[in-house]
Amino acid sequence: MALETLAFSKVLQIGNPLSNSRTASGKHPVARSRIPLPTASVPIDRRRVIIRRMLRHRLIFGSLMVVVLGGLLYADARWSGLAATSAPDWLCNATGMVALDGVLVYVVLGLLIVMGTRELGRLMTAAGHAPLSCWPLAVNIALVTIPFVTGNGAPSDRNALVLADMRWTVVIFAAAMLGTGFLVMRRRKTDGAAGAMASTMLIVLYLGLLGQFIARMRMFGPTGSTWLLLYFLATVKICDIGAFFTGRSFGRHKMIEWLSPKKTWEGLAGGVAASIAVAVLTPMLVERFSAEGSALRGLFPTLTTAAIFGVLMALVGQGGDLVESLFKRDAKAKDSANAIPAFGGVLDVLDSPLWAAPVAWWLLIH
Repeated sequence: MALETLAFSKVLQIGNPLSNSRTASGKHPVARSRIPLPTASVPIDRRRVIIRRMLRHRLIFGSLMVVVLGGLLYADARWSGLAATSAPDWLCNATGMVALDGVLVYVVLGLLIVMGTRELGRLMTAAGHAPLSCWPLAVNIALVTIPFVTGNGAPSDRNALVLADMRWTVVIFAAAMLGTGFLVMRRRKTDGAAGAMASTMLIVLYLGLLGQFIARMRMFGPTGSTWLLLYFLATVKICDIGAFFTGRSFGRHKMIEWLSPKKTWEGLAGGVAASIAVAVLTPMLVERFSAEGSALRGLFPTLTTAAIFGVLMALVGQGGDLVESLFKRDAKAKDSANAIPAFGGVLDVLDSPLWAAPVAWWLLIH
């Protein structure tokens, strides 16, 4: 009977958190009122507050990133005119470069590729693989450097520069494969060797080879290709914004719940519409407001091609977002890192441009 009474008193104490509970200092808390305990509506309100805060942070940091990106590309466009014929003699003798065109884009892209390589390596490790750490970093830097070096060669034969770009890419990629096999063998372990090689080469393919196409768009495009690069990035990333707001407002039907529970078909439709709008309106506005003889005139595709470009950028970019979600789910991670406030890691920002870059290169440049 005594045991039953003691157990019943414990139940009463659990049911009333203010009775006989102590704070961290050991004192009893003060019961401010006799208001009933919070109901289930409080977590919902709390969730709404968190969502609003997250949205506010995304808008703030997203706007800052847009401003920084626009400033970078503007500075790159202005610098290109100054650096088009001013490569140092030692650099010209060593690499054949006669200019430093696109150097700002190259530096920023290289930094992002380095950070993304480290993030993807950590995701692969968390997923149970054992990729090499320094080797893919060196290979990816080399792959992104190739378009910058070859694109700044003597402009007398542009086709020869494109051929040199392709040739050196094949050489570096073959060296990456051979070096990966050799370095994995140096570990003197057979367990997980295939996974180590595969995950290392996946990092090279995903960031180095796909990242090359962003550099190629800048280096092998026509005059004013800095703005063509901005056009590509805006068309791809506006899909994320359109999908986010449309999905929040009208999203009802889940698109791929097992991988990305928040994505809806309605959100995808809104994202595609936003990409088409940016892709089509940009050539129209440039044609309407640019000065006669401006390098921007004729730079962008026709309206029909622009509409197709918008659809493809939206769909392929969202595919890249889902592929990166596969990496994160496999590693049991919500974000690839926390390098960018309110967004996550560099991979969380680069996922769609990386995936869409080869298609954009084919449609806009090739």
